Amino acid sequence: NLSIIKTLLGVYLITISIIAIQIYYILINYKYLSEEIPLFFTLPWGEIQLANKELIWIPVISTILIFVFNLIMSVIEHSKSNISLAKFYAYSSLLSVAILAAYAAKIANSVSTINIQFPIWIKIILIPMIASLLTTAFITPFVIKFAKKYNFMDDPLRHKHPGMLLKRPIARAGGLAFLLGILIPSIVLLPILTSQKLIGILLGATICVITGLKDDKKDINPYIRLVIQGLTVSVVVLSGIILIYIPNPFGNAIKLDDFKFVINFLGEHKVYYFSALASAIWIAWTMNFMSLSNGTDGVYAGLVTVSSLVIAILMMRTLSEDPGIAIFIKLAALTAGAGLGMAIFTWPPNKLLWGFGATSAGLIIAALSILGSTKVATTLIVLIIPFIDAVFAVVRRIRRGQMPFWGDREHLHHKLLEGLGWSKQKVAIFYWTTTIVLGLIGILTSGQIRALSLAAIACIVIFGISMLNIGKRKRLIKGS
Repeated sequence: NLSIIKTLLGVYLITISIIAIQIYYILINYKYLSEEIPLFFTLPWGEIQLANKELIWIPVISTILIFVFNLIMSVIEHSKSNISLAKFYAYSSLLSVAILAAYAAKIANSVSTINIQFPIWIKIILIPMIASLLTTAFITPFVIKFAKKYNFMDDPLRHKHPGMLLKRPIARAGGLAFLLGILIPSIVLLPILTSQKLIGILLGATICVITGLKDDKKDINPYIRLVIQGLTVSVVVLSGIILIYIPNPFGNAIKLDDFKFVINFLGEHKVYYFSALASAIWIAWTMNFMSLSNGTDGVYAGLVTVSSLVIAILMMRTLSEDPGIAIFIKLAALTAGAGLGMAIFTWPPNKLLWGFGATSAGLIIAALSILGSTKVATTLIVLIIPFIDAVFAVVRRIRRGQMPFWGDREHLHHKLLEGLGWSKQKVAIFYWTTTIVLGLIGILTSGQIRALSLAAIACIVIFGISMLNIGKRKRLIKGS
């Protein structure tokens, strides 16, 4: 029942978003409409189509009434355990509202005295985000069925992992749902075949998901996974996504493109080896440190959604100087929407695991952050909690003579669950809340490297003290 409620809630939130966009669009453009509008444009051409412009609000009011009616009926049917009917009312509401909103927009566009356009942030952030959210929400149930049919499953009785928190078998392959949620709307929204960098990012993400599916089916040797990751990162770097400089809080930025060698073969080719190396390290590390926080329900979707949205917002600031960045703003928005769509199915109690394909999200986020070097610093602030958690884990395991990426039960989410006795819902809310707060800090201090550095230091100190206190409390509880 809880999973059904989450699905219905997601559908109705999307419906409300469409209604809100429709109202906003009509409000900002109402004064530009002619006194008569073709309200009945489906009728034969002529005066029979026309009505006073005030009647443009009829489709708007209709969407609200349809939404309220379907919401009430859906709740009633759900209370009677008529799940199919509850879903029918929810999706009928979404479809009807979308059609009427498009109807109102078409009327307004046909008679406006100016060229009515959505604000740029709606076109390149909100619309792609909603498109990927809808796509992910629609396609994920099919991915779950696919995973169950072909045994892409995680069973705690068969899969022994020290960090395992599962109590029941559950479908994996969440990385596939996430990627499809991006790729399908990208066909319409992005010029995929005309951008080498875009091809590099999406190809790299696809390799991550294919590798993840293989690992979800049957565990791949960690060393083989590492080699594949190296090849995947190389694809992204060779597409031209490299760090030009590293921000320096104590002085001028450290330029990396000064270090290069030139190859004269069929023309002159410059290889920026320090830039490429720094980019490869950042992408590989982001893929892995984010993945290490993917240990309990609902957390990873929050990290992906918030960090992608922050990157999109920061890129907007440079849009006037670099119009070509628009396609990557859209990609960041698509990533945020797909992450939000995954939250519907991974929120505790989850119906789907991300699986190893989760590294595709880390790759996309790392690559997008490189496209504006200061965004690397901001992204680091947003993801500082999983970043520090991963550093602690790697150091801890090396000191014990273990492989750095071998699992244990000492991540922050384990300590919150087992040390403080938090529920999975509370842990997920904690990660979402802190990531949103850090995202706001990142947006407000973007470009101010010293402020970002101070924020990072403060987070590290707070995190360290918190980990020590949680560990101490856990030992005291065991001792008593």
